[in-house]
Amino acid sequence: MSLNKLFPLIYILIWLSVIFFTPTEVFYSGDGILRWIVFAGIFLMLPYLLYKSLELTSLAKKTRKGIAYLSVLLGIPFGLWLNAQSEKELEENGKLTHGIIDKAWLVVRKSRTDVWSVRAKYTVGDKIFYTSTKANPEKSLFEGDTITIIYSETTPQMSEIMELKNK
Repeated sequence: MSLNKLFPLIYILIWLSVIFFTPTEVFYSGDGILRWIVFAGIFLMLPYLLYKSLELTSLAKKTRKGIAYLSVLLGIPFGLWLNAQSEKELEENGKLTHGIIDKAWLVVRKSRTDVWSVRAKYTVGDKIFYTSTKANPEKSLFEGDTITIIYSETTPQMSEIMELKNK
C-alpha cells in the first residue's frame, strides 16, 4: 500500500483521536505542550493530510488547496462542540470555590477596541489551577480581587469565573 493511500486513513484517525481519545484535561490545561500539539494537529496537520488525500482524486491542484485551506474552518464547530461539552460538564459536575484574580491587564488590539482581561488562580485539594484568560469589558475585576469560580469535580482545569459568566 502506497503512502498516498494511507493519508485518508491517517486523516480520519487523527480526527477520531482528537474527538474521542484526547483527555479532557489537555483542552483545558493552561500549560503544557499537549494542548499545542492538538492545536497544531487540527490547524496544520489535518489540512495537509486532507490535501495529500485529495491528490488521489482528479480535482485540480487549486481546488485541492482550496478545500484543504477551508478544512481549517472545521475547527469552528469543534470549538463550539467543546464549549457545549464544557457547559454540560460544569452544569452536571460543577462545584463552587473562591479564587483570586492573579493577573489583570489591558489587551491592546490594533484594529479593534482594547479589552481588559483577567486570569484567576484557585485551589482544589492541594493543587493550584488557573482559569483561562477571560475578557472583562466592564473592567470590574482587578489583581487581588476575590471571586467565585465554578470548576468541574472530574476535570478541575475546566472552570469559569462566576462574576463574568453570561456577560
